[in-house]
Amino acid sequence: MPRRSPLSPLTLSLALLLAACNQGGDAKKTDGKVDPKPDVKVAAPTEDTKRDPGTSLDKAVVAVDLGGPVPPEASAVFFAVDGALIPLGCYLHDKKKLASGKDCLKIATQGAEVYLKSSTVEKIDTLGAPKAALCEVGGAGTPTSLSVPAVDAGAPFDYAVAPKSLARQVVLMPEDSWGDRKPSLSAEETAALTALAKVEGALTIRQVAMQDLDNDTKPEKIVSVFQTNPKDSERFSFSGVFVQFASAPGTWTLVESNSNDTLTFTVRAGLDLDGDKNHELWLNSVSTDGAGGDRIYQVSKTGGTGLGKWTCGG
Repeated sequence: MPRRSPLSPLTLSLALLLAACNQGGDAKKTDGKVDPKPDVKVAAPTEDTKRDPGTSLDKAVVAVDLGGPVPPEASAVFFAVDGALIPLGCYLHDKKKLASGKDCLKIATQGAEVYLKSSTVEKIDTLGAPKAALCEVGGAGTPTSLSVPAVDAGAPFDYAVAPKSLARQVVLMPEDSWGDRKPSLSAEETAALTALAKVEGALTIRQVAMQDLDNDTKPEKIVSVFQTNPKDSERFSFSGVFVQFASAPGTWTLVESNSNDTLTFTVRAGLDLDGDKNHELWLNSVSTDGAGGDRIYQVSKTGGTGLGKWTCGG
């Protein structure tokens, strides 16, 4: 009997198949290392030629430094701005008193730093030589106002102060106080003001503002009113400014008024010009022909006292 092979053809076929599979599997085995990927070069950022380095996004917003002494420790000047800086009022440290006009030019010297402010812009500049404002105090003659480069260049500002530290003691009245969104008065308040104005018929409320004037943390009510003359639409039967102190509710103090004239008044700001913790009021007047002027008033419960003269020849 012939001897049989230890592996039958079927068994041999299976063995060869398994060997082939093992060989293929070995080809996929790795030593646990990951093949390194080829280096990827990142292109350096290119400069954006469309970017404007002068835009506000590229500049840090830095507030103007208003540090420094204020009245009564230092002299200071408050200016209205009308083509030049008009000294409406000042505090004279050596004399310990308020003054206006030419007296203020003694402490507002050429080359001194000045702070200019509007409702949206503030700037530090330098006082220049005397220059007539668009409407000079006292009319024609030697200028009592001062030039400043920013105003000479046509930039609009509401007011200016020297030194800049005085700006810490100035509060502009919000434009809403003389707009459609101004605070309302009660019927009793309107009736009381009508009686004080000694007019008949409707009284127009031009401005209502709330501001603490006497440093007691309670706001005073500041109101500007007028009534058009029914016989002459270019004139007003009455126009004036009243203040109701928080400590004297129901009592109105008359600051300024006129009758049968062409002027109405707006209170532009409150400022502590002499450092006594009581705010003076900066009033602006506008006539029916478009002219106007400015003046500062000291205010107490007994009334208002104008400092110096109205600008524009007043």
